[in-house]
Amino acid sequence: MYLQHIHLINYRNYENQQLNLNRGINVLIGSNGQGKTNLLESIYYLAAGNNFRGNKDIELIKWDQPYLRLIGQMKKDDSERCYEMEVYIDKEKNKQLKINGVKYKSMSELHNYLRVVLFSPDDLKIVKGSPAERRRYLDVCMSQQDKSYYRLIRDYDRIVQQRNNLLKELQYKKENKAQLEVWNQYLIEYGSQIIYKRLQYLKMLVPMARKVQQALTCETERFSVTYHCSMGAIGDFSVEQIKNVFQTILAQKQGEEIARGTTLWGPHRDDLIFYLNGMDLKKYGSQGQQRTGILSLKMAELQTFYKLHGEYPLLLLDDVMSELDDDRRQFLMKMVKKYQIQTIITGANIELLSDEMAENEIFWVQEGKIITK
Repeated sequence: MYLQHIHLINYRNYENQQLNLNRGINVLIGSNGQGKTNLLESIYYLAAGNNFRGNKDIELIKWDQPYLRLIGQMKKDDSERCYEMEVYIDKEKNKQLKINGVKYKSMSELHNYLRVVLFSPDDLKIVKGSPAERRRYLDVCMSQQDKSYYRLIRDYDRIVQQRNNLLKELQYKKENKAQLEVWNQYLIEYGSQIIYKRLQYLKMLVPMARKVQQALTCETERFSVTYHCSMGAIGDFSVEQIKNVFQTILAQKQGEEIARGTTLWGPHRDDLIFYLNGMDLKKYGSQGQQRTGILSLKMAELQTFYKLHGEYPLLLLDDVMSELDDDRRQFLMKMVKKYQIQTIITGANIELLSDEMAENEIFWVQEGKIITK
């Protein structure tokens, strides 16, 4: 798939900007604060229905304007049909999505069209941050791969919230205990499916990431990821086996959960552990090794998506070239060229890439305007 054209109206520091993108590599060069990442963020929004920096929608609107509009036109590799996605948000908190002129209620509909893999300096949090960061990383990856997974996560979060409210009530309203069994069944059903789907995805992702890591390090480093389940080792369990473990844990630990007023077991408590040569990458890896591990994961995401869908998503590289050494930059550029992956790169230093870029692949960003030369 590839994004042909994007039009930003009142988005961040862009007033009215249109850009035709190359099928291959696109490099956005400019000083800090000019709008490079804003443009990357707008593309991400058209794929995921949210922004990757965690801002509220209203904060994306140009400060002196009442609304924003994003319009993107894309094609899939196996079709000549063009798809147009349009997002409208205003300061009255109205929000609307249109795809080829048809209105949709949920931004999750975007998951059926444009898909992206984002690599930014903040991705070090996947290794160095909290378990919540790693769960979010995994869930974002999988939601783009499988729209049903997004709905599963959304519904599961609601179940946990409702169950937590009931657990708090049970601390002083014991007569409501019968309701807990109902919420337990929902928790087990949805939670077991999430765990199973995560494990199946990791079975594809991790071997590919390991191959990339070995290529990057001339086979001197062995990268691995394990899924740490709050309920204990689950190995190659089926969904039904996971349900049985879940049921047993909830029955045994009911008193503890009521006493603490919160759901203590389930996929919302799970974690990913990264290893390099058998050692915990978070604890013992250098920042360079951690960044290489993340790069390996991102490249594996691209390959996993291709394996499942027969085409590559867009690759968004936000100011990461300066964070990589020459060998890793060259490896990355060789991969995107070899597999003809549409790539949008931001950076402040053209010297890092100028030897490999054609003139029509470079765009200059200055004060919310994009200039081609």
